[in-house]
Amino acid sequence: MRSLKALSYRFSRWFIGLIARPQLAGSEVDLEGERAVPVDPASAGNFIYVLGSRSLSDLIVLDLVCERIGVPSPLTPIEYSGHREDRRFFFLSRPAGGWFRRNTMQTYSERMVRILGSVDESCDAALLPVAVFWGRAPQKEGSIWHAILSENWSVTSRLKRLGNLFLSRRYIVVSYGTPIPLRELAGAEENLAVRRAARLLRVRLRNQRVATLGPDFSHQRTLADQILGSRAVRSAIESSPVGPQKAEKQARKAIRSIASNMSFPTIRVLARLLTWFWQEIYDGVEIHGLQRLQRIAESHTVVYLPSHRSHIDYLLLSYLLFYRGLMIPHIAAGDNLNLPLVGPLLRRGGAFFMRRQFRDDPIYAAVFSEYLYQVYRRGHCVEFFPEGGRSRTGRLLPARLGMLKMTLECHERGIPRPLALVPVYFGYEKLIEARSYLDELRGTEKRRESIGDIFRSLALIRQDFGKVDVNFGEPLVLGDWLPVSGADNPTYELGQEILRRINESASINPINLVALVTLSTPRFAIDETQLVEQVECLMALLRADAAYHDLSITTLDGAGVVQYVEHLGMLSRERQEFGDILCHDPVNAVLMTWYRNNVVHAFALPSLIACLVRERRRPFGRSAIVTMVDVVFPYIAAELNIRHIPGATDRWVDHMLALGLLELHPSGGCMPPPPGNPNQHRLQLLSSIIEPTLERLYIVIALLASQAPRTRESLQDDSRKVAQKVSRIYGINAPEFFDARLFNLFVDKLIADGVVQEGADGALIHGALVREVMKAAGSVLDPQFRYAILLEG
Repeated sequence: MRSLKALSYRFSRWFIGLIARPQLAGSEVDLEGERAVPVDPASAGNFIYVLGSRSLSDLIVLDLVCERIGVPSPLTPIEYSGHREDRRFFFLSRPAGGWFRRNTMQTYSERMVRILGSVDESCDAALLPVAVFWGRAPQKEGSIWHAILSENWSVTSRLKRLGNLFLSRRYIVVSYGTPIPLRELAGAEENLAVRRAARLLRVRLRNQRVATLGPDFSHQRTLADQILGSRAVRSAIESSPVGPQKAEKQARKAIRSIASNMSFPTIRVLARLLTWFWQEIYDGVEIHGLQRLQRIAESHTVVYLPSHRSHIDYLLLSYLLFYRGLMIPHIAAGDNLNLPLVGPLLRRGGAFFMRRQFRDDPIYAAVFSEYLYQVYRRGHCVEFFPEGGRSRTGRLLPARLGMLKMTLECHERGIPRPLALVPVYFGYEKLIEARSYLDELRGTEKRRESIGDIFRSLALIRQDFGKVDVNFGEPLVLGDWLPVSGADNPTYELGQEILRRINESASINPINLVALVTLSTPRFAIDETQLVEQVECLMALLRADAAYHDLSITTLDGAGVVQYVEHLGMLSRERQEFGDILCHDPVNAVLMTWYRNNVVHAFALPSLIACLVRERRRPFGRSAIVTMVDVVFPYIAAELNIRHIPGATDRWVDHMLALGLLELHPSGGCMPPPPGNPNQHRLQLLSSIIEPTLERLYIVIALLASQAPRTRESLQDDSRKVAQKVSRIYGINAPEFFDARLFNLFVDKLIADGVVQEGADGALIHGALVREVMKAAGSVLDPQFRYAILLEG
């Protein structure tokens, strides 16, 4: 009898393996579908797999996945605490029988009872909950065939499994949950331990289902009625001057214009099309931080907050989550994307649309806020861009607070699963919209999206856009962060915190590194050897500080970085007898500022230290360096959305001393390397990274220190005008150099910090700190630049 069962299992395994293409949720899969980074098998030897229901097909799929990723099969024996089991799996429930009946929890597995009855506190084995999903439909839809064959919130019957084996063979997902160490269940009575383990396993398996499929949308047709019946929407309708009947029609129209209509068949078609598109234009997509995302997604409602660099952002994020077995988010999209043909397609892919401004429309505002609450309440993940729009300069834009404010309000109203905000960083080696951004940086008006843009994008498949990095940053659990933030304005502070976490998860790619170096040279040209050495110097700085940051850094060496950037057409080579010169043509020189600005924040502090030390003729004591940094760096940190951490200055000085960028004087002070030393040139190039920011800050300080009285508004406006003029005169290749928002931010912070006060007539009054900064600038900034600014003041 046993041999017959074994033969039947081998045949069933061969048959399912021939047809099905199961995937492991969260596994690192590249665009061609091959596993780039298999699951680490080192910790899998002590796992006991727990499947939710008694199913031969689930067991076979798990066995196939285990074989593929190189971990022990569920059919292999396991030894723990002096006890041995001939199989390392068990089921939580068993079937009632029949092809159409569902699985029920009637009795506990005998193997489960044996395992839990033999554990002690020294046991190193763990229960690993495993969920198998036959299809990925996040909701029930109208089609009867879809209702029969999709994975949804009822327990899938054998007939459905058989149908999905053929119809959804590429969308079978195996999800490994969070292990439960057996020693945590030791010491209790056997029955109590079994009941506790069963309860924990059921909760974790349910969390895995939510993280993979999304919530139960079986009653989505009632969503409009729930929104209309909410207190806020009813109040807006009843107080409308147009009358309740007409106002209700407006509310229903708003719901239809906002709500997404997620369709799994559409998502499958889009996934196939996007797979083809990515393979045509990208050499690969690298993901970092996926494991911590998986952990938080099991127990929290995830809110994805990505940097916004390209229209590719939201397509790529949903694509990656889909193919790694995680829930596809509802995406907040501007109504400018609700175009004919495109809008309905995006809506079926998970987009819900919103107006740019709706403060003056109380009915629309109430409907949108209630819709967002209903999505959160049901446990569905959401994605929106905290910057509001795409960055044309490569830097993060100031946070737009509307969606964050509504998210905070939803949290305060109360939702079943806690909210976890996950920052996401997109790092592009070549940007699809680069040419249109270039036109806008030159002053042309921003173009409105149109259907023609889609057809023009088809030409992109003939180009090589390198790789893309998608980094998931440190999640922010809203319920944990709010009590400790102590912020008077939690919405504003939350926006700042999210931007900082996005920057803290940045990727440093070859294009970024080359841009940092070449744009620090007077004419954007440099000897090849010097470029290679400076790129290696920058990477060495980051790697020396690796214990204190979460950045991802290219694995290429300096020569490989330069060769790669030249291959992508972002560097031009000029042959010379004494060595080749690498440079940028005028068009690429402007574009490279975008890539430089992506990562300036990563080098801001060491670059500032280099600026302070590079021209010193006498030793500069550490305490003096720390004091100067503490005065200036908070303003740089506010502009670049980074933290000013106590002790970081001393740490970076140590790194720069170790790399030879600084030299230690016998008195204990720091000195720049002597002239003729290659490290002296490297220090100069490093200092040039943050120099434009210091020059922009100096413009504001110099105008403040002048005799002419100025108000907040006139100081901001005059600073922008002066910056625009000197950038033309001195060839400062940074379109953001005269960005009005940056001057506004700096002036506002000076006033908020008490460095500058506003008089009764609005005129600004500065204190001694402004005079001290003016004096210190003499040893940091170029004399000609300072003289030009003083003339303007």
